[in-house]
Amino acid sequence: MFIGHYGPALAGPRFVKTVPVWALCIAVQFLDYLWGAFVYFGIEHVRIEPGFTAVSPLDLYHMPWTHSLLMALFWSVVAGLVWSLIARTQKRAGGVIIGLAVLSHWLTDLLVHVPDLALWPGGPMVGFGLWNNAPVALSLEFGVLAVGLLLYVSATRGKGAFGKVSPWIFGALLAGLYSISFFAPPPETAQQFGPMAIILYTLVAFLAWLLCDRVREAR
Repeated sequence: MFIGHYGPALAGPRFVKTVPVWALCIAVQFLDYLWGAFVYFGIEHVRIEPGFTAVSPLDLYHMPWTHSLLMALFWSVVAGLVWSLIARTQKRAGGVIIGLAVLSHWLTDLLVHVPDLALWPGGPMVGFGLWNNAPVALSLEFGVLAVGLLLYVSATRGKGAFGKVSPWIFGALLAGLYSISFFAPPPETAQQFGPMAIILYTLVAFLAWLLCDRVREAR
């Protein structure tokens, strides 16, 4: 899952108004930030297998330290505690929403991944495998994003004319980025996915700051 992860990030301000969307965008992809670094340094591994599923060519056969349920819970707690330490307002509520945003990544991945998500490092693998059905998987991606976007719009208001339309621009850019990633050929080596993923997720967080946090405010 890619853009579907951003649905929970956009929904965050509906529940905790003090956490910026850019931070929630980083939180929902925090496990993949770690995954990108771990793949690059050979701690976790992935194979490129064109046609592996209808949606993704990645055989994510080894990612116990970022995408097992136990470690996802661990990283969620770590991220929530870090945010609580650095946040200036509503530290506890902000830490909770950041932690839940991190955990949402594993829960949404569970829907689309084939069984490659361990319950704990070395434990049984789970995954509902919706990536094997492209129409269903894509409908889920866009549906989760749309719900999050609607919740964000209902919880915030534009500071000016541009702020009234900027969330929809953000959503359209996410859809465009997803289309590019969906149709573009995969990298030549699996290791290249790490830096590419980190750059892409950071770009999305910057767009969230530019098109959401700067030009909209809580109702």
